[in-house]
Amino acid sequence: LLETSGLDVQSRFVELETPRVRTHVLESGPSGDDPPLVFVHGTAAFGAFLAPLMGQFEGTRMLTFDRPGYGLSDGFVYTESNVRKTVVDVLEGVLDEMGVERADIVGHSMGGHTGILFAGIHPERVRRLFIVGSVPGFPGTRPPTPFRVLTVPVLGGIIRRVQKSGEAGVYDMAAVFGERDAIRNHPAFVRAVAAHEAAPKSALAGRSEFDALISIRGWRRPNRIRDDELRAVQQPTTVIWGDHDPLGRPDDVRRGVELIPDARFETVDAGHIPFLAHAERCAALIRESR
Repeated sequence: LLETSGLDVQSRFVELETPRVRTHVLESGPSGDDPPLVFVHGTAAFGAFLAPLMGQFEGTRMLTFDRPGYGLSDGFVYTESNVRKTVVDVLEGVLDEMGVERADIVGHSMGGHTGILFAGIHPERVRRLFIVGSVPGFPGTRPPTPFRVLTVPVLGGIIRRVQKSGEAGVYDMAAVFGERDAIRNHPAFVRAVAAHEAAPKSALAGRSEFDALISIRGWRRPNRIRDDELRAVQQPTTVIWGDHDPLGRPDDVRRGVELIPDARFETVDAGHIPFLAHAERCAALIRESR
């Protein structure tokens, strides 16, 4: 996936203190004085998940990492009470270990949730924030019905057992995310996601984070993004949203975006993963704001 995206990366591991996990980091591009682009992936994903977008920034210093539980990082179990603190602490720890004082954060899905929280809690560490794709818990969003049903005891377990696995399962999930057509142009992406989901450690982390965020009624209340958290984001922020994202359409979330004091809201013809079909457009919007 990294090679097909034209990325030449250096792989390393860093030891985090909070939580105490060994975390896999990928670094690409030259070192320099400008803040790097730091890409943060979402639930049940991994750092290289964002490779199709990262490949648009040749010559730029970039970092991404496998959040605890995913990819090559140590195993981890997310809970309703630890997930938000964990994602913020991990991002802070990775920046510290990599010697990054300030960064431009690019977050997809739960990575966007992470970026919003981190920018408000650690404003000195974030120069600009870029959100690509809908954000779990964002005002106006709602988990798709198939995801909410999975949280029902017994029934959810039965559904998981009969779900397709491997590449067929990835295509089915892409359809739920509104990316049925776009993903067919990314066979390397499909293979990488299928391999990641087949790893028991990653599957456990994904299920635990999924259950930490979602209930049959919607987003779990402690893990919804509050209005005051959006107002706390003082950095210039670009939000790129798919116009048929199943978590929420642009009109559903516009009020929330407008709570961010310096926000730019852009839409593309996409579902939940805009950079599959529109990597060049997403990258152009990011460059314009840097």
